[in-house]
Amino acid sequence: MSTGTIRPASEVFAEPRPIEALGDLFANLWQVCYVTPDLDRGMKELHDLFGIENATEVPTEGAIFRKGGEQVEWNPRVAMGARGGLIIELIEPASGEVEFYRRFLPKDDGAVLGLHHLAVLVPLGDEEWSSVEKLVNAHGLSFQYTIEIPDRARLAYVDTSAMLGHYIELCQLQPADTEFFSGLIADSS
Repeated sequence: MSTGTIRPASEVFAEPRPIEALGDLFANLWQVCYVTPDLDRGMKELHDLFGIENATEVPTEGAIFRKGGEQVEWNPRVAMGARGGLIIELIEPASGEVEFYRRFLPKDDGAVLGLHHLAVLVPLGDEEWSSVEKLVNAHGLSFQYTIEIPDRARLAYVDTSAMLGHYIELCQLQPADTEFFSGLIADSS
């Protein structure tokens, strides 16, 4: 491990800025996600080229995935890692409702990673979640996909690809998840 400075997880997971405008979302950035056609190869690329030594595959069992409010099958492989700051997520779209990942896969045969989304924290609570959804809707956007991981997280994908070239993932993380991600940051180089 390097002796470089590690950005404290307390900074990454500080109380999120209240969201009154879409631009406030960027102040709450905590994760960058890439899609890959091969999770193992993508993890190796993160390790070998970028020095992310602790990318770890994480289970998706128990997650409830919805498209437009209707529960659908969703089977990606997912890994998380860090190098002294933001969390880096990798997703291999395996089966089910994963086309919205596949469209961001690298077009070049030699490339392994394609930017999919920036993840931002949303203050906890139903009122805050509804407020952000109303703000998103007021700008002609919507919660296209949502994921609930009981007692851990509530997530929503907003398709901002026409404007930004990627999705934004809105996240309400419970203490169990912030503790897990804080551990990845603390254990990183």
